[in-house]
Amino acid sequence: MKKFLSRFSKRAKLVVVGAVVALTGAVVIPAAVKAGFGPDRETKVYSQGVPGFDHVTFNSFTNVPNIGDERQFFNGKYPNAAAYSDPMPEVKDGDVLTLEVYVHNGADSALNDIAGQPGVAKNTKVRVALPTTIAKSQQATAYISADNAVPTEVYDTLDLGAANGGMFQVEYVPGSAHIQGNHINSAISDSVVTTGATIGSESLNGDVRGCFDEVTYVTIQVKVKMPRYSLEKEVRAAGTSQWGETLNVKAGDTTEWISTFSNTGDTVLKSVNFIDQVPAGMTVVPGSVKLINGNYPNGYVYTANAVQDNGRTINVDIGDYNPGAPGVAYVMYQTKIDPIAADQCSNKTLVNKAFATPEGFGAIWDDANVVVAGNVCQPNQPVYTCDLFDLTTGGNRTVTASNFKYTATNGATFKHAVINWGDNSAQLTTNNVVGQTHQFAKDGTYTVRTTAFFTVNGQEVSANGANCAKTVTFTNGVPVTPPTTLVNTGAGDVLGIFAAVTVAGAMAHRLVLARRIG
Repeated sequence: MKKFLSRFSKRAKLVVVGAVVALTGAVVIPAAVKAGFGPDRETKVYSQGVPGFDHVTFNSFTNVPNIGDERQFFNGKYPNAAAYSDPMPEVKDGDVLTLEVYVHNGADSALNDIAGQPGVAKNTKVRVALPTTIAKSQQATAYISADNAVPTEVYDTLDLGAANGGMFQVEYVPGSAHIQGNHINSAISDSVVTTGATIGSESLNGDVRGCFDEVTYVTIQVKVKMPRYSLEKEVRAAGTSQWGETLNVKAGDTTEWISTFSNTGDTVLKSVNFIDQVPAGMTVVPGSVKLINGNYPNGYVYTANAVQDNGRTINVDIGDYNPGAPGVAYVMYQTKIDPIAADQCSNKTLVNKAFATPEGFGAIWDDANVVVAGNVCQPNQPVYTCDLFDLTTGGNRTVTASNFKYTATNGATFKHAVINWGDNSAQLTTNNVVGQTHQFAKDGTYTVRTTAFFTVNGQEVSANGANCAKTVTFTNGVPVTPPTTLVNTGAGDVLGIFAAVTVAGAMAHRLVLARRIG
């Protein structure tokens, strides 16, 4: 072994003189082993002067200074970052990532130049399999192979994730593949991301000699592409030209709606599903659903089955959209405002929401609305009355309020009641009339009145009446109760009374007349 290849951007610098290794900084502790490398193979723990393997094998040392476990040989670097890492969970749209494959033939260097060169890997290739899907997490895999290696091929993975948890894809940057080592610095074939590119430690002849001095790094660049798309919905009166997010209409009007879908990212969006949910109170006009895009600049009119749910739901596939200006679609249709959309005395807002969902991605939505004019109605006048007030009398000239009712509607609100006891005593203001008690100082007849107070349009108003007044009489401290039935005054009784009065009158007349004569 002669010396390590220094990688200033990835690891601390190694200074190697002969077989003696001196570190300029602290000893690097190997990173925790991650799943994703293989296959299982014989390994050696690196130490100063340790001999290499007696056969060709790639990346099979552990505890290598500034490297750690060589089986973890595939890493990536963010733009402008100093260090490589795995995983890479923070990739962003437009990032150009550098992916690196560390290549070390662990055969002992003494085998490089003996007969048959058993320590030299033959027909060595590096291949990087990039993910081809669009997903929230991705995994790339690097392979190193040689015809005489044991095992013939080794691999390691690199995990990628988006910074915002969104969907993304990675795309190889053509011409970016490169190899660098102590004895080589060269571009390599773009086949590194397809069938594999032939490499070498000193030339691109497929020969990789055993020794740390022959370590090489293969790098490629990939671009992160995240889908971005938008949807905008607007409305206008039929026959006009001005679109907007809100429109004032009346029952029976015809309105026109437009939804604009745009692919604003760098990813092709396929089979975009468009759904428009028309609210109750309007109906899609049959045959009015139209798509305008690059394929149909003059418009494509959908068949009747594009509208479902009794004229309430539009559900159509509007096709595929490339990034940029061609990636725009317009979905237009008309609706009729139903007569039942207008309330009796108020306007009603109908919100119309549309959704767009590219295949494999999440849905986005936007809405617009119409305000349907209501009928012109006279507002109901506030009603406030005092309806009932009852008293229960007791001994020692006492009364108790036993019932109280009022009406407060159409904006009127009960505030309180005032009881006037009718004896020049202080009036009582209360929110709870029932149960209030009063004692009169002397016998007599008293009229107790209750006045109800209300708030109407911020003003205080009052109401009373005959039903909210009660008269009571006390004699010797006891209430006088009016008779509950009338005296019987039938026809016989009236005649009897009249006869008695007549006889008495005749006798008195005779007596007076006799006195005068005598």
